[in-house]
Amino acid sequence: MIGTELLLGDVLDTNSQYLARELAYLGIDCLHRVTVGDNPQRIRECMSQALSRADILLTSGGLGPTADDLTTECVADLMGVPQITDREILAHIRELFAKRNFKMPVSNEKQALRPEGALTLPNPVGSAPGIIFVLSPEQYNPRGITGDGTKVIMTFPGVPSELKAMWAQTARAYLQEHYGGSSIWSCELKHFGIGESALAEKYAHLLDLQNPTVAPYAGRWECRLRVAAKAADQDAARLLAQPVIDEIKAGSGHTLYGYDDDTLESTVGRLLTERNMTLAVAESCTGGLVSERLTDIAGSSRYIKLNAVTYANEAKMKVLGVSAQTLETHGAVSAECAAEMARGMLDLADADVALSITGIAGPGGGTTQKPVGHVYLGLASRAADGSVVLAGKQLSLGDRLPRAEIRWRTANEALNMVRLHLLGAL
Repeated sequence: MIGTELLLGDVLDTNSQYLARELAYLGIDCLHRVTVGDNPQRIRECMSQALSRADILLTSGGLGPTADDLTTECVADLMGVPQITDREILAHIRELFAKRNFKMPVSNEKQALRPEGALTLPNPVGSAPGIIFVLSPEQYNPRGITGDGTKVIMTFPGVPSELKAMWAQTARAYLQEHYGGSSIWSCELKHFGIGESALAEKYAHLLDLQNPTVAPYAGRWECRLRVAAKAADQDAARLLAQPVIDEIKAGSGHTLYGYDDDTLESTVGRLLTERNMTLAVAESCTGGLVSERLTDIAGSSRYIKLNAVTYANEAKMKVLGVSAQTLETHGAVSAECAAEMARGMLDLADADVALSITGIAGPGGGTTQKPVGHVYLGLASRAADGSVVLAGKQLSLGDRLPRAEIRWRTANEALNMVRLHLLGAL
């Protein structure tokens, strides 16, 4: 990946993740990933090293019109060939500017250059095309490239939407034809409520498998097991991985909350939909974060009844009916207050389940008895006979975490509490 902005952390590199997944689908092993700044010498060195240890070099970034866009130039220098102007590409770029009633800057002519002998990798949604350069063994030296066999360089712009379009339209089929032959299928099994080391220990007997493979990963307050298998096609690879997935599913119980793109909020939404139930949320210290995450899910209007941020004590009393005596005796950050908040929201929204959150997110406001990171969750639901059932949980997240992280972890615990209730495991 090419670009000083990536090294500075100004831009998040999502292209590497996308390309790695796509290569896996084609059964092409991705063994190395490098990020380099906009320096021609270092770019050429990285390219030479990459070609010495791999058959395929994919680059992202450095195809724009400015002076620090150096990818095409560096490929040409490394291969020892001149750059030539592709008249069709130049005409295409001029047409793009004309359609927008803009005069094309002279600098954009740079985007029509390609190394002599390279094929154009079309860009259907942008002005910067890439190249496909097929490298024969005769071109290895004196450029410091080692190895044998034909190699290929494919360049993409750094804009993710353009890269994905170029991959889908041209690059995927090219690599499938020349380098495909097998396929890797993978699945992430997402866990909540168990640590990475405990999860790895539980499934230690699976971690040495060769095909399929099992690997643990720590996410943001969740743990994952990635099961991957390689076979002739996706269906065969999935069948190979399925027995291992079934074993993990059976062994993990309710700590396994979802797969791949599932989130706690999407899982809660799915469970509510399946049970034809509704949810209401009353938040204090999380300030609407749980509500935001729940309503980010398309179709959440089917199961979200009413959400409220009752930050001040007055709001807790006026909106949710929390008693002044409870606040005076136990305080707003208490199990008693969380229970009354949940009960009040259940009645106010006429929902099937109500969740409440109250706590101290910091960085100030903590005491010896109730330090920063001290949080109470409440959950109210209706039993079959119409009576209200209350549940609660206390969190001690620690006062060293930043405010945003305390809020995020609290939201995770709250969503998981609802999930476990819906599963009958609370």
